[in-house]
Amino acid sequence: MTGWNLLTVMILLLPPLWAHASPPSASLTEDDLMADIPVALSVTRLPQSTSDTPMAITVIDRQMIESSGFIEIPDLLRLVPGFQVGLSWRDHHTAVTYHGQSDGLSRRMQVLIDGRVAVGSLFGLVDWDRLGITIDDIERIEVIRGPAGVAYGSNAFTGAINIVTREASLNPGWRFTSTTGSRDTSLVTAQYAESGERFDYRGSVSRYHTDGFQGVNDESTARSGRFQGHYQLEAQTRLDFQLGHSEGPWGRGGSGAHVDPVGEKDASERNANVRLTHSVKPGNEWYLQFGFSSTEEDEDFSLGLLSDLLGISPVQVPIKVPGQQDQEVFGHTFDYQVNRRDLEFQQLISGDRYRVAWGGGYRQDLVNIREITGLKEWTDMETYRVQGNLEYRLTDKLLFNGGAIYEDNDINPGEVSWRLGLNYTLVPGQVLRASVAESWRQPFLIENYHHIAIRLEDGTDIDTVQVATQSLDAERLRSYELGYIGRWFSGRLAAEVKVYREEFQDEIEYVWDPAYPEIASIYNLGAIVDMNSGKTDINGFETGIQMQPAEHTRLWLSYAYADANQSCPPMAFRSFYDHDATPTHTASLLVAQDFGRGWQLSAGYYYLDQMAWVLWGADSDSYDRVDVRLAKNIRLSKADLKLELIGQNLGGDYYEFNTINEFETRTFLRATLQFH
Repeated sequence: MTGWNLLTVMILLLPPLWAHASPPSASLTEDDLMADIPVALSVTRLPQSTSDTPMAITVIDRQMIESSGFIEIPDLLRLVPGFQVGLSWRDHHTAVTYHGQSDGLSRRMQVLIDGRVAVGSLFGLVDWDRLGITIDDIERIEVIRGPAGVAYGSNAFTGAINIVTREASLNPGWRFTSTTGSRDTSLVTAQYAESGERFDYRGSVSRYHTDGFQGVNDESTARSGRFQGHYQLEAQTRLDFQLGHSEGPWGRGGSGAHVDPVGEKDASERNANVRLTHSVKPGNEWYLQFGFSSTEEDEDFSLGLLSDLLGISPVQVPIKVPGQQDQEVFGHTFDYQVNRRDLEFQQLISGDRYRVAWGGGYRQDLVNIREITGLKEWTDMETYRVQGNLEYRLTDKLLFNGGAIYEDNDINPGEVSWRLGLNYTLVPGQVLRASVAESWRQPFLIENYHHIAIRLEDGTDIDTVQVATQSLDAERLRSYELGYIGRWFSGRLAAEVKVYREEFQDEIEYVWDPAYPEIASIYNLGAIVDMNSGKTDINGFETGIQMQPAEHTRLWLSYAYADANQSCPPMAFRSFYDHDATPTHTASLLVAQDFGRGWQLSAGYYYLDQMAWVLWGADSDSYDRVDVRLAKNIRLSKADLKLELIGQNLGGDYYEFNTINEFETRTFLRATLQFH
């Protein structure tokens, strides 16, 4: 049975299931219709119901997280309409993208953990293994499906992911989890939470390991510790903080060639975030937040003697070093240090018919990586931003949302991103919305200084690999969205539909220049040049449906259709692929059933159409997979024990991100022990 036939059968089964649901009450009230509507904080920085937001948003709640049976955090985003997940492009990194357009990095997507930015400032990379949290720590994930730059700045170009961790009061005391399974995967965590009158806190440690894909040097080990807390200084003032540290070795991918050998590297990441919040009265408050993060990777490998690399005798070496006829050349591609400091202020103001969130921020990114920039000392970029978002209720049925942000740094000219939106309530529980937005993405620091090369130890360039030959401009996105949100049967059936158009301009492309001038060329391949030369238009449709057809049955369905038209120079990397970087179809279906007496069963279906993962990836054929999870909750005298048997991809093998990453059937056993 093909994937689409299986999906059709599962959907056809819904009417019989729905027939067992309780009929809607004849005296249904507005409160019934609006019950349990998720409240999101991410879209406008104002707490809003998902029916009041100006853009499409998906909330992955705790029940979805548990029912999925996923082991790794980025897999959860397979449940979001229009999202694609590719594991792994190298070093066990996972690519997460919205509407494709991805090369393994997260340059156009913002990721936050309880408000802390988790996207690295060097490559625009999210190290999902070293976030310092596990799936068990997450209460919900708010995913903005569309440009969120007016709320979070340049990197939220195509969307934003806000991970909200669990409060200490939800599961106080000791909690242990252990997961083991295929590919020598193991995840062990221990945490302790305490909830007091003024001070709530949670401390956790974890160790994660996986061998990755068979035959690929992408194993990963991450040892993490995290401490977060909430302290009520006085009735109207509180202090929230989080501290984290992660470290461990990676298999360094590699093609096996001299310039990219298979090996291992060590990585570590430290972060801290402190927020002081003062509430003047309900709906009126301000906060001041300071964040710090530091990332370091250590790598050093020998490429061999310069004469051997050039295929000549030592006396013919074109570059002479005093006292040496020939010399050994070393590689340090992933040998760097990155620090980030982030200061942010925000104030919420509420009136009778309006609410405003305004503020500003300052960020300093510092990098020390000669191999990729050619610079021999610390290099920094300072970014300033000021933003504001307004919600104004024009009438009882018509809601206006508007927002703008100005972001400037000391390398690129400042730009203004803005968004306007209207939400119209047809009847309680039925909302139409329309929005238009223009967003700009400022190049990352590394994009401004990109100069990857094979160099001698004195810094002399021999062979340029990739370079930004001129100053890069900001990427531009104009987007249009029409949406509908509907809820029926006291919220037991909810649907969200989005029709959109996205117009990308000045996309930063990687263009091969075979005639790039160099001192010496080891492989006679020229160089990759970064330039603003890409353009993409995407028209599409997305929907997300949630059902509770019976008291103990829940279902989540997502589907996305995208029609992309991309253009780029003939020698751009995107032109070398047969498929578009944006897949035409993406779908998921998750069904969970509680049988009582502690038994639970859930199954997930995931489909991804053919697409190209640009750079490091490959043309990927379409695939579908089915996951199944069986769980048993056991009540002990002083603890609760949950046992889970998880099967992933219970069908034919498929390829993730690259044709060397063959994903076979995998099984896992997970145990969770929560003391009372």
